[in-house]
Amino acid sequence: MSQLNLHHDNSQSISLSSKDEDLVEWCDALNFFARLAAYIAILAVMVFVVLIILKYITELDNESDNVEVTRSVTVSETDRLWPEKTEPMTYGTCEDDVETGSCSSGEDLYDARICVICYDEQRNCFFVPCGHCATCYECALRIYDEENKVCPVCRRIIGK
Repeated sequence: MSQLNLHHDNSQSISLSSKDEDLVEWCDALNFFARLAAYIAILAVMVFVVLIILKYITELDNESDNVEVTRSVTVSETDRLWPEKTEPMTYGTCEDDVETGSCSSGEDLYDARICVICYDEQRNCFFVPCGHCATCYECALRIYDEENKVCPVCRRIIGK
């Protein structure tokens, strides 16, 4: 054991040993590792809490998606696959054309004479101030009665 003894006149003696220094270094190292372990444990708890919150949020999102899918499935399960009575469709033509047998829906569509909203009536309404002719009178009234009142072609605000 190595000791250093300092004796001065009218002073007390100081004794330093290497075992005390080793003990201090060991305590410092132990203190460092204890703090490091505490920091890692706190960090792990925080990560765990964040993961639990994210899992809870994704489960809520999936539940809302499942509810929408369930609603659409229940509605579609009650619908018939084939209707009992088949009716002639007037999509893209006027009802007059179906009755007379002169269906010229292809010509009307290609010549751009059919309303772009309902595809039933001929275009007979112009929007002011842009001047586009895209709809029948009923669809134009419906567009004008809405809140936005914009032309379906250029999206400009229309007047009456």
